[in-house]
Amino acid sequence: MHIESVRPTERAELLSLAVQTGLFTNEDAESLLGSVLAGFAAGALPEGHAVVTCRFVADGPVLGWAYFAPDPYADHVWNLWWIGVLPTHHGSGVGTVLLNHVERTAATAGARLLIIETSDLDPTARARRFYVRSGYTECGRIRDFYADGEAKVIFSRRLPHMAEPFMPANAAPQYS
Repeated sequence: MHIESVRPTERAELLSLAVQTGLFTNEDAESLLGSVLAGFAAGALPEGHAVVTCRFVADGPVLGWAYFAPDPYADHVWNLWWIGVLPTHHGSGVGTVLLNHVERTAATAGARLLIIETSDLDPTARARRFYVRSGYTECGRIRDFYADGEAKVIFSRRLPHMAEPFMPANAAPQYS
C-alpha cells in the first residue's frame, strides 16, 4: 500500500470519505476536518502536524486518511486526531497500514506515547475494537464529554525508542 501527504486537490474526496464512515454529517466533516485540510493545504498547521492518505497504488483512489500531531502540552506525546477508512475497505488492512505509519512517524520524531480519543457511541465500536487489537489500552472515559450521554474514550500506547527495531503491536515478528 502507498502512504503519502494529502494533495490539496483531495479536500472534497477526503471530506466525503469522512461522511461515508457514518461518523459525520456533511456539516460536521466540513467544520471539524475541513479546517484541518485547509490549514494543511495553506501550510498553516503547526510544525509536526501531518495529514496522510493511503491507497493501494500511488495514483489510485484514496482508501483512507489520517491526521496526527505532537501534543504541545505534553512531553513527547502525539495525538492521532483522525483516522478513517472507506467502509467498503474495512478489514482490508488500510487502517492498520495508516496506524503503523502514524506510530512509526511519531516514534521516529521521539514520541513516547500515542493518544487516541473517540466516542463511546455504537458507530465507533468497530474503531475501539481496532485500537485494542492494535495494542492500545483504554485509559479512561469522560462521561457526557461530547454531549449528554456521549463519553470520550481515551486510548494510549507506549511507542518504542527508535534505537530499538520498530514493531507495530499488531504485526507478527519477522525472522530471517
